[in-house]
Amino acid sequence: MNPDASTQLRRYLPGVNQSDPRPGMVELGPGYPDPALLPTDLMRHCASRALERWGPQALGYGADAGPADLRRMLAARVAATDGGRSRSANVLVTAGTSAALGQLAIRVAREGRMLLTESLTYDLGRKIFQEYGVRVRAVPGPLDDLDVGAVRRAALRAERDAGQPPVLYLVSTFHNPTGRVLSPARRTELMTLAERLGLLVLDDLAYVDLSFGAPPPPPLHSCADDADRVVTLYSFAKCLAPGVRVGWLVSGERTVAELAGDAVRRSGGGPNHLAVMAVSVACLEGHLDARLAWLRGQLRIRRDALADGLAGLPDGYRPAEPGGGFFTWVGLPAGVDDRRLLREAEARGVSFALGRRFGAAPRGVRLCFAAAGPDALRLGGARLCEAGLAIAD
Repeated sequence: MNPDASTQLRRYLPGVNQSDPRPGMVELGPGYPDPALLPTDLMRHCASRALERWGPQALGYGADAGPADLRRMLAARVAATDGGRSRSANVLVTAGTSAALGQLAIRVAREGRMLLTESLTYDLGRKIFQEYGVRVRAVPGPLDDLDVGAVRRAALRAERDAGQPPVLYLVSTFHNPTGRVLSPARRTELMTLAERLGLLVLDDLAYVDLSFGAPPPPPLHSCADDADRVVTLYSFAKCLAPGVRVGWLVSGERTVAELAGDAVRRSGGGPNHLAVMAVSVACLEGHLDARLAWLRGQLRIRRDALADGLAGLPDGYRPAEPGGGFFTWVGLPAGVDDRRLLREAEARGVSFALGRRFGAAPRGVRLCFAAAGPDALRLGGARLCEAGLAIAD
């Protein structure tokens, strides 16, 4: 068990976090981690050590691109997965993936480019671009893969409409919402197309460190001829804690320099500087690797507990078995409406994310197995089975 759990669960104060749990409800809808998984004591240690190590520098404006020591450490971590391509100059420390997407959306909107997404995609990532005025189109494709031919056709149409090549946003590894991982062959095929058509690819790897088995394939940027062709987004929100609001991105030196030099950073320096310095301690002292080893095991236990609870689903329901990340996607039988299923489920004390949030097809629902402990997950899965049986009757 997480040694911090007793500290974390001592009390719950409403109105502090983004949303409050409903009494008696197993909440599997939001992509939040179980409080028992959050490292309160570790972050207290890291913040204290940051102040001891760097003193007033930990409280000043941070370096625009992020502190040099952390960028070196992150570059080394990424270089271990991309064939040694990444250097410090390829790394920009961010205020998490959402903030990075916001900064990129401003750039895409200014350039007048369109954004292409997968048929199912992280819905709030898509909305960030839309709120900055970027035109967004979904590319039809299968649940467990990416149709590169469909991407090509959509990219050519978008270029005709906007006058320049579009941007492609995708989640290549432990996909949100489906958990899918693109194969190495598909990654190479996609990047060959991107080079030929001049696409900018944004690859959201928020869950890449959370594999339950073999490591995932190398990132897309490892097979790009032009490093500026891809912006790879990483996050500490899933592997450490969402409240630190720290992440990083990897791209070509030109892209990193442009993003580091925007007016917001020139005014206020690198974002969340004290939190960034605490994260630097977690990396420097080896705490991050130890935590990841523990967290992967905990998430695997939770995935399996949810699968046990879902064993009684009626015929036609198709729960996936993700190899990592936070989510299980459950495909629905023909004729089952996800909104009706949600009403029946919540009446029995379990909630989930409607599949229609993430795109038009294929049909299904998303369950977050990171959100609760094993016993609650088994209970929630069993309640969902009851809801499915009620609809079948």
